[in-house]
Amino acid sequence: MNRRKLTLSLGLLALSPCAVRAQQSAYPSRPVSLVVPFAAGSSSDTLARLISSRAATPFGGSFVIDNRPGAGGLVAAQRMARTAPDGYALMWGGGTAITHAAMQAEPGYDVMKDFTPIVTLAEHPAVLGVRADRPWKTIQDVFAAARAARDQPLRYGSGGIGTPAHMAAAAMLKLIGAEGIHVPYKGANQATLAVEQGEVDFAFAISNIALPRHQIGRIRILVSAGSVRMTALPEVPTLAETLQGGPVVISGSSVVGPAGLPSAIVDKIAGAFSAVMTRDADLRKRIADEGGSVVLSSSPAAYREEWAIELKRLKDLIALSGIRAE
Repeated sequence: MNRRKLTLSLGLLALSPCAVRAQQSAYPSRPVSLVVPFAAGSSSDTLARLISSRAATPFGGSFVIDNRPGAGGLVAAQRMARTAPDGYALMWGGGTAITHAAMQAEPGYDVMKDFTPIVTLAEHPAVLGVRADRPWKTIQDVFAAARAARDQPLRYGSGGIGTPAHMAAAAMLKLIGAEGIHVPYKGANQATLAVEQGEVDFAFAISNIALPRHQIGRIRILVSAGSVRMTALPEVPTLAETLQGGPVVISGSSVVGPAGLPSAIVDKIAGAFSAVMTRDADLRKRIADEGGSVVLSSSPAAYREEWAIELKRLKDLIALSGIRAE
């Protein structure tokens, strides 16, 4: 009996690698959960739903959006870091995990060890908007007003304390030698609405939130914090053009998973999303019309290298702005 059990055990062990390969070749055999770190209806949620629905065909399966808002995306990042690496739970946007790792000494995970970066898809820059009826026509007008407002500093909004938009505004003011009063809101949509209603003088928000309000004449976009000018508003300069040391602040759309994802699964996910971003002209146009650009990583390994670069860039921005998350 013991010899029989031993023989059976050895046979199962010998077959287990084949079983693993068979399981991976059958992937996906059920819907894949795509965790979005923000609420339904947010700009991240809208883009995740749009792109994942179109990636489903080349992927050979479906994605189900799982909204997990909380603590500026930290809740979702911590959950993903503890998820089993079977490919059935992924997260939209690696920037959330990187931002909290840059902001906090103990975010609840090791950003360089607890995730599998899979593929980058697109970038949208943060843009500075002012109410359309304000006299400021250029970003230099805002600089002049901020420097002159010693007794009553300009008020600026953001989607929350310690968000990249908050850091961008604080860094900009520091670079021009001015001060401002920060007014945090529950999200970038609310901060942009506050500009329209005159509650604050300006606010940074991601382009796909601010651009529609610019186009209908509610706000005026004066500068982008992107690395290059937006094709949708080529006349709008970047902060780096107008201000020496001006920060680059972008919102990246990407797909990540927990650490330990098998390479075959990683390659299948990356291939599906890359295919739809490359071939879908309508999707590429929509992203460009929102002020964004398609930015595909050449491979999962290349995306992993970008994480370290982004982590350093955010730490530099934090140091410049002097802000820490509360």
